[in-house]
Amino acid sequence: MSDLPPTSAPLPPMPGSRRAALQRARTVIVTGVAGGTGTTTVAALLADAIGGRLGVVVQATDHSGGELAARLPSLEPATTRVTLHDMGAHVGPAAALAATPENCLVVVGRATVDGAADVRAALASIAHDPDPTLLWRSVVVLVDRAAKPTAVDTRAVRDAGVAGVVVLRADRALSRPGRIGVAGLGRATITTVSELLAALGW
Repeated sequence: MSDLPPTSAPLPPMPGSRRAALQRARTVIVTGVAGGTGTTTVAALLADAIGGRLGVVVQATDHSGGELAARLPSLEPATTRVTLHDMGAHVGPAAALAATPENCLVVVGRATVDGAADVRAALASIAHDPDPTLLWRSVVVLVDRAAKPTAVDTRAVRDAGVAGVVVLRADRALSRPGRIGVAGLGRATITTVSELLAALGW
């Protein structure tokens, strides 16, 4: 977990028993509909935020052997069985890994008309197999890299039956390579991550 204030620092404590939450062997699978959509950045933000919310260091792994580690705000030994895995642009395999009731899926796409259509197609491809209940445990993150916020119609994505849709706006702290400096994150980013955690049940 970061030595700097974690992404989730401004957020209220999670509801319910912290001990019960720590004992759950829950896995979050993060996947993108295409390369370069911001999947690893979303995964790093989420790993730090979950850790900040639970007061732990989550197990964070990726498909590429190091890209996620390079983006995490800090590297520390895991202190919980809660796991986050960055699958890259592999929606089908990610859905297979998430197809157990305690696991969930985060699907990342671009915050454009074409990007939303790509996400909708990806969700349709996993709607019934391997787990027909997976979409209920899935959250979509649409990444907007435009200098000025663009209007994004999320209705078609929401209508797919996912647990939630959030839009991650451009943030200078996220545009820099290397470790994410969570102390420099904008309020909009912190709010979006809070919404993402809530949609995932934290």
